[in-house]
Amino acid sequence: MTRREAKSLIRESCNNLTRDSISLSFDFIPLPNPPLELPDFPADPPSKSSKIIQQALGISSADTAGFYYRLEQIIEIDEPSFVKRNITPMVAREKWLLGNIDLIAEKILILQIKDFFTSALDENSPDTDRWYIAVSILIGLILKGSEITESECFNLFLSIIVARQPSARSQNKSTGPHHISWNGQNSNTNFEEIAHPSGVLAANSILDILELYESKNSTVLPYWLERLSVSEQTSNTLNIPLRIHNLVVDCEEKSSLPLVMAAIQSLSHHPDESKEVLFEICKSQKVFLRRNLASMLPRIDSEDRGFAKILLEGLLNDEDSDTRVISTTYLGSLARLEVQTFIDLSKKIFIGGDSRMIQRLVDSGIRYYLSMDSSDSEGLIPLAWVFSNLESRSKLSGMLIQLAKINIPAIQKISLRIFELSPESYNDLFNRINTRDPKIAFLIKNNQS
Repeated sequence: MTRREAKSLIRESCNNLTRDSISLSFDFIPLPNPPLELPDFPADPPSKSSKIIQQALGISSADTAGFYYRLEQIIEIDEPSFVKRNITPMVAREKWLLGNIDLIAEKILILQIKDFFTSALDENSPDTDRWYIAVSILIGLILKGSEITESECFNLFLSIIVARQPSARSQNKSTGPHHISWNGQNSNTNFEEIAHPSGVLAANSILDILELYESKNSTVLPYWLERLSVSEQTSNTLNIPLRIHNLVVDCEEKSSLPLVMAAIQSLSHHPDESKEVLFEICKSQKVFLRRNLASMLPRIDSEDRGFAKILLEGLLNDEDSDTRVISTTYLGSLARLEVQTFIDLSKKIFIGGDSRMIQRLVDSGIRYYLSMDSSDSEGLIPLAWVFSNLESRSKLSGMLIQLAKINIPAIQKISLRIFELSPESYNDLFNRINTRDPKIAFLIKNNQS
């Protein structure tokens, strides 16, 4: 049996993928209506997938030159360098193509539907037949779990929102000081295209389908919501905060981080709704959600420090040890920003005795605290020493030796307070310092006696 060449197998895979994608999208009819249509030629929504499949495969069969052109585009961009350097590059290319048939077929199909959207979103002569083919394949590809649709198809989705051809979306961007043509008169560097009413309806229909499917299967929706949450206009027109809230309730670990990030990015233009979602995450039974929230506290701080501090107090008392430790990292940064908050919460952590939290706090905040208040007027360092583990004491003793070189009264005061709290801990302090710098140890001992 003669082995078939890679190009014919890739084309066959494209046809199969087209058929499967359209069939899957028709499980969620009606399909979104086209944003643009001529009054004299209204759109005729298809009622059966077979009609769209027949049209799509007919166009693909007739467009052999288009298939090879798109394939050459992908080869030029994605072909590995080791294939080009091979002594028999054509043989190596064939082998590479055969090993990546499905992925290359997906990329070819996405380039094809981009051309369909270009025809469907032509303001002068919109092709509604091309619209239904393109949007059904797009939805089907996403529902099938294609990983490349997250990045490769997002711009197509944005084109639908503004009802503008994909290739024409970037033509109206304003210039800025990083452009040679900038004259300083136009300071609007945050230009954003205005959403088209019918485009918004179509985009919302697509998001509704993805949201319905996301409850049982993973799609690109969480990642797209993260991108869409940046824009106030898009958040309003596509109801992004509510969609985030709906997904957070039943999300899986893989999609949790983009959803948390989407809620945070919505804080600036939807503070009430976003805070409600973040509070729900903070109280969620899902540990991975709370951990992701704890890791994002510095990002929340940049939007609303007061709210970040409220979340911090809850997360520091979380039942999950990792969540508490991650939150402590943010607390360490507050030594630079909110000293009194840092001191109050740090004292609670030291007294609580969680060795991992204490170690993280010593690593992240104590050094800066001492640089700002070498006298330790709040009495934080004695507590830190008494409740620290061996590793944390090793770092603290180094800090205290450095402190003694610039402020002897402070180290004497700290050591005396440690002695009052725990003579055993004081002895450990003295022995550690005496090993590294006997002169400082003598001053401490002399002060204690």
